Amino acid sequence: MEEQIYNNFNPTRCNVCYTRATEHRLILIDQKVRFCKGCRLIGYCGEKHQKEDWKNHKDFCRAVTKILSMKKIDHIIEVRNENEKIIGGTRRDLECAISLAECLIISILQRKLFQYEYTMLRFPNVCHVCFEYDISKLKPCDECRQIFYCSEEHRLQDAGKHVKWCDMYRISMLLDADCPSRLESFGFPKLNAFKLVKFPSDTFELVNLAYSANIPRKPRSVNDLNDLKFVSNYSHISTILYALNITNMHEELDQSLTIYVVGAEDEIVYFDYNTCSVIFTFMPHIREVIIHFIGPALSSIKDEIELNYEGARSIKMHYHKGFFHALEPVDSMERPHIIVSFNCGFHEHIDSNKDTWTHTLARLIRFVNIPIMFTSYTREEACQDCAIIYSIGKRSLKKKELVFVKRAIDNPYKDFKPLRNTNHMDESDELYYSNGYISLVISRIP
Repeated sequence: MEEQIYNNFNPTRCNVCYTRATEHRLILIDQKVRFCKGCRLIGYCGEKHQKEDWKNHKDFCRAVTKILSMKKIDHIIEVRNENEKIIGGTRRDLECAISLAECLIISILQRKLFQYEYTMLRFPNVCHVCFEYDISKLKPCDECRQIFYCSEEHRLQDAGKHVKWCDMYRISMLLDADCPSRLESFGFPKLNAFKLVKFPSDTFELVNLAYSANIPRKPRSVNDLNDLKFVSNYSHISTILYALNITNMHEELDQSLTIYVVGAEDEIVYFDYNTCSVIFTFMPHIREVIIHFIGPALSSIKDEIELNYEGARSIKMHYHKGFFHALEPVDSMERPHIIVSFNCGFHEHIDSNKDTWTHTLARLIRFVNIPIMFTSYTREEACQDCAIIYSIGKRSLKKKELVFVKRAIDNPYKDFKPLRNTNHMDESDELYYSNGYISLVISRIP
């Protein structure tokens, strides 16, 4: 239900206007909003839309105002009122305050926060330097309209850091959750693969070559934004092709390619007839692709889906609901040519009772000379994920060693839809991308 309320909620715009302005969203970037006097976390263009949205906002708003009254504070980020004021504090102070506020609000609501509630709480409108929250003192960045400053002095102080992220903030605000409306206008890939001299440098070049298009990297129109989403649909497939290319596996393959996608969840939607076709575009000698999706979070799907391309090529997709280390001894699966895990999160539950990756990775690294490629959202997570697989390799492998071909590098084939990082302390990635960083490891016999 909550997905129907807003189209990619953003705390700095009137989301009622934005959801309805399907073809005119760019004109709303300079729209002035006034913030709710109760929670001070959500904005509207005027009283009409505020009243209209009250049925969606009232429970959260009342929970916040109850806390403000109980704690005798002016803003939810001052919830740790036994400590020093948040204004002028550190990013850790802000992170701790928001986490405490989240727990208190959940306890009052007696439910989890909806995604838009979580977003407005995680990204309060405060000065990016000192965390001043008095909205009468705050002015947004003229370009992105996402980052606020309480003074010109603080804007200039932050200018050197903010310039790196400004355009990403702007794109993040303008993007919506709809499927790209121009999806059908591109048709089938037109590239003659035999004329390909080198592999494309990123997802934009790959899609532009395959579709004889000219999609810009910096969107300036609604069509450009739709095209950016279209390009991002190809991130998963192009990242696999990139891994095969840098390991020269594409030269070793005969006519068949077998891929294991381990820890699979929602990314299966990106493996459709159009996106999978570029495998044959850039690897014309391949006639059959077999993809095994493996993961406990997979939806219940029939055992096999087959995509046929002009009767000469095919892609067979198998779905295995469960953990690889539990399925592998009993399920008959072809030996893989490459193993992939998208936005893997190996580090998240290691050494806890929720850890399942240790057993799965210990089995996967037993495949000798088979590339294991995994992606991560941020550099910090990528480094932790690399450390986890290296540690498991040291404990599990005998007479073998793990060799990192790529370790936590920026992935040029990332999904180019920017997402705001909820970890305020992670200054290296204020915003991040799905498949943002790539790592590639191979088990070898010395």
